[in-house]
Amino acid sequence: MVKSPANKTIKEPARDIKVCREVDVVVVGGGPGGIGAAVAAARAGADTVLIERYGHLGGMGTGGLVTIIPNMSDINGKQQIAGICQEWIDRLDTLEATDYPKKEEWGSNDKEVVGYYARRSFFYTRLDRVVYSIHIDAEMSKCVLNDMVEEAGVKVYLHSWGTEPIMEGNKVKGVIFESKSGRQAILGKVIIDSTGDGDLLPYAGAEFVTDIPPNFRIANLALCFWIANVDIDRADEFKKSQPEKYAELLRELMSKRGFPGYFRSHLKNQDNIVWIHNRFPNSSQIDVEELTRVEFEGRKRMMITYDFFKKHIPGFEKSFVVLTAPQLGTRSSRRVIGEYMVTEEDLKSNEPFEDTIAIFPDLDRGQASIDHPLTYVPYRSLIPRGVDNLFVACRAFSSDTVAQEYFNLIPHCIAFGQAAGTAAALAIKDGVNIRDVNFKALYDSLVKQGVPLPSLKKAGVKA
Repeated sequence: MVKSPANKTIKEPARDIKVCREVDVVVVGGGPGGIGAAVAAARAGADTVLIERYGHLGGMGTGGLVTIIPNMSDINGKQQIAGICQEWIDRLDTLEATDYPKKEEWGSNDKEVVGYYARRSFFYTRLDRVVYSIHIDAEMSKCVLNDMVEEAGVKVYLHSWGTEPIMEGNKVKGVIFESKSGRQAILGKVIIDSTGDGDLLPYAGAEFVTDIPPNFRIANLALCFWIANVDIDRADEFKKSQPEKYAELLRELMSKRGFPGYFRSHLKNQDNIVWIHNRFPNSSQIDVEELTRVEFEGRKRMMITYDFFKKHIPGFEKSFVVLTAPQLGTRSSRRVIGEYMVTEEDLKSNEPFEDTIAIFPDLDRGQASIDHPLTYVPYRSLIPRGVDNLFVACRAFSSDTVAQEYFNLIPHCIAFGQAAGTAAALAIKDGVNIRDVNFKALYDSLVKQGVPLPSLKKAGVKA
């Protein structure tokens, strides 16, 4: 048995770190939040760098194989999330790399229409209505996101892990990152943490919380995978014609610790591919030993699932595992304590904040969603309390567990990033602290970028 040394430490020698660049905005993390932040900041005129630890952009939306952009409209069919997120979808549309309900049917409660879309995807209906959610192609998304950052003029460092903020008192002045080229530093006027897990927070001295009830969706890790060469029509006919037998087989699969059920792709020429999403309870999503455990356990359980489907489910006889997620699916860990924390009580309010930077449809809380169909997110929830020059634009935004449970998905994170990137550019242009950004200017810029926002009058702001 290998013993871990108790309380043993070593002292690292002092060393000089090469500053490879000085810029306006440094974005750490190239997932949905980082894409929104970097593209928005660069388009607003800020010299912007994006640091990403993997060899691709998109985070969970590409490498995590969470290839669904959900809940873009409210239950009445009105689109509430757009901007850079919609641009991503529009670009994928030109490549025939999306699938979503027809626009004229968003908000429909026609039973036949709702039934059709419910059969196509779990994500296409909510509260017995059709909603605007999109299935996307992971590989085409990587290409589209590369194009978006390149066209915006963002300098990108892939295969680079942003490890530590450079501090001057309580001010973040830059970021140290590690790569095959060694340990380097980038200095910046505004730093944006879009790592998803708030990786910069502990080293910036920012307060954060990590509490997550074990029964919450966000308490689980995931290792998604795809099975190809499936005769889905035969599989679906088996489920339809022999529902009791199918249910019995799924119970047997679960007893063997396999994953029941699958999603169809519905993307062009991908009718033979199914997606398997899953959940892994864990003690921490930022514990390297837990992450390693789930990677190993996930692949063992993937093989159990695949072997079972191949032997017992008609249509899977000639199938094969074509892809496992290049990056583990993480749902929540650190959450910053910001200038404002979005709470469960805010989900019960129908009133926007005076500094609202995003509107999120509330579609997953049953009757509560009908009573309170929209949630408003304030600018202040992106700013850590007691730390200067730092935004948190990802699922680590300032929220309690209930708000985090429902509003930490891909489109939400893009919206956080777009607001933070735009605000960073404005702060630099005006020479002010990010807390003192002219909100009317930020509001006008976001609206010009196609971001749906409440009227200033409704939010109680003087125009």
